[in-house]
Amino acid sequence: MDFEFSISIMRTPAEVFALLRDKDKYSQEEVSPVIILDKTTPGPVSEGTRYREVVQMLPFYQGEILSVITRIEPPEFLEKDFWGAGMLGHLANQFISEREGTRLIQRETLDYQGRLRVFEPIIKGFLGRQLKSRLEDIKTVLESGYPVNLEDRDLN
Repeated sequence: MDFEFSISIMRTPAEVFALLRDKDKYSQEEVSPVIILDKTTPGPVSEGTRYREVVQMLPFYQGEILSVITRIEPPEFLEKDFWGAGMLGHLANQFISEREGTRLIQRETLDYQGRLRVFEPIIKGFLGRQLKSRLEDIKTVLESGYPVNLEDRDLN
């Protein structure tokens, strides 16, 4: 399954990039399906940095998803591969400067493994709505004035 969504955000590309790069440092909203989000690689985020997430996938099912940063070019590109909970995927974020801030483009490829593959047609519509909602949440958080860490020398 392939998805592509974009949204305009009234913050600089560096600020939007920093929020997504440092996602483990920010608290999750109470309604977030992400229960645990840990950066498991020490040091600053770079290619090879790994994460572990526990996500509430269904009312009675939590899945573990592992990921690794595969491309980081501040403040233009941030990409990762992920796997777990019966799926393999790639998420590519692109940050484009525009007159009113940043156009955030998210491209996601997701392949379900094993028995879950049968449910792909049903899952695709639901997942598409969830991914679009996630972008709208990022926009809301950033446009509310949420402080982001711009101390990284690559962002200035």
